[in-house]
Amino acid sequence: MEKSTGYEKLKMAVKKDCNDGRGCFNPNGCNNAENKPGVKGCFHRYCDKFKWVVERAKHYGEKLGLNWEDVLNQWEADRGYWYMNYYQESNQPEIGSTHVRVFETVSEMLQSIGDKGFRCPVCGGVSTSPYACNSGMKLNNEKICDWKVYGLLRDLGKGVFVYCKDKLRGETIFTPIAWEKTVVVEKETNV
Repeated sequence: MEKSTGYEKLKMAVKKDCNDGRGCFNPNGCNNAENKPGVKGCFHRYCDKFKWVVERAKHYGEKLGLNWEDVLNQWEADRGYWYMNYYQESNQPEIGSTHVRVFETVSEMLQSIGDKGFRCPVCGGVSTSPYACNSGMKLNNEKICDWKVYGLLRDLGKGVFVYCKDKLRGETIFTPIAWEKTVVVEKETNV
């Protein structure tokens, strides 16, 4: 049996959900009549998600000089849960935002990160793990911080999404200490 592409796999999943509902599918986004008397409209927005995913894969392809189908193939190979939850801004952020870094290779990324550790977004301590705080810092409730970037609230907007072109993969991590900007504070003098 021939392996299906990421586009085909996603399309089949969306069509299945559409058929379980209203029986509609439009790759250009939901176009089912809504809010009209006597018409049961589209409430699920599956087609809008499909369109968003394809547009985001094309965005990645354009910004990274990659084939967008290869990007989508990898996303679908990595996806282990429902597409409506998997495909979202936090998992596939726009390339070019301030919290996104792109590398040609994993090796290049690791060299850039160095060995200074990672800043936990909750306690502010330095963790040796980019995913789970192991700084040993105590929180206000006297509990040792063990924040995880892969939890519900992820990085609290304080982490970074790293994308490695050689693997066609990206993920959110705590911000590496090596990437923090140095802030110089000058003392005010009373003369």
